[in-house]
Amino acid sequence: MAAEATVEREELVPRGRWRQWYELLAIMTVAQLKARYRRSFLGFLWSLIMPLFQIVVIGFVFQGLLQHRIPNYTMVFLTALVPWIYFNDAMLASCPVFLRFRDVVKKIYFPRWALPMSIVSSSFVHFLLSVVILFAVFAAVRVRFTPAFWAFIPMTLMLTVMLAGLSLIFSTLHTYYQDVEYVLTAFTRMLFFVTPVMYPTAQIPEHYRFWFLFNPLAAICEGYRSVLPGYELPSTVHLLSAAGFSVVMLLIGILVYRRMNPQLPEVL
Repeated sequence: MAAEATVEREELVPRGRWRQWYELLAIMTVAQLKARYRRSFLGFLWSLIMPLFQIVVIGFVFQGLLQHRIPNYTMVFLTALVPWIYFNDAMLASCPVFLRFRDVVKKIYFPRWALPMSIVSSSFVHFLLSVVILFAVFAAVRVRFTPAFWAFIPMTLMLTVMLAGLSLIFSTLHTYYQDVEYVLTAFTRMLFFVTPVMYPTAQIPEHYRFWFLFNPLAAICEGYRSVLPGYELPSTVHLLSAAGFSVVMLLIGILVYRRMNPQLPEVL
């Protein structure tokens, strides 16, 4: 009986801890969402207005000024823009999170990883809202539902795992080296143009296309775009490469955080 009781206690403690962590992350996610739109009249609508504004501007440049005729360009652009905004917002917002909450980190002991993870989870909420709008647009323009729509699930999982790892890496490193935020901002701006967001991969010369899709974000964006008629999922090699990159980033993020976490309050 004692042995059974010991086993039961050993099983219940981790479950209780996971529940506490889940509740903490949920509370911090809600707090991040409220803080983001505090004293904002439109609130969550800004997460929908900004993508639409980018579509109007870039659509005017590509189709109005440059006369670049990509069939159904608005849908081609919007389908890849939604995951890109999720990536961009989560990355840039999570980078300085420990510095923003330095007083809390220095005075209260809690699982500090919840801070960058709450940024990712709050960005994920905005992403889901954008996906709802995207699906409404699909229905309005009569994009036929096909099994390709299930690609949204693995693509979103890969992107979220990647962001979890990258947010741990950059938020931790930025606490020690505050140049990280500037480098990351410049890098994401450059990455936007070498990722097929404004254009499909079909516009890349064929002899570069295979190597181009080893950019994990390129494979993920094209994966989302595969729901549109005339577009296909990237090859298995490229999808596995993107999935492997996401997992590796998560593992590196955990290692970096665990190594540097004990000194965070002192550095802050």
